Amino acid sequence: MTKGTPSFGKHQRTTHIRCRRCGRFSYNKKKGYCSACGYGKSQKINKQSWRTKLFNRKRK
Repeated sequence: MTKGTPSFGKHQRTTHIRCRRCGRFSYNKKKGYCSACGYGKSQKINKQSWRTKLFNRKRK
């Protein structure tokens, strides 16, 4: 398969949606858990000091 324009047709589907616990677009629909906070996988929030970032939590 070529690397050019035909490959970009596969970029239409969304893998990550907004997480209901942390508010980031890190919840994987297929795997069923959030990669940022671990929602769906663990009851404790995953957080390390080296990967905490400032991000907007827009909740509606």
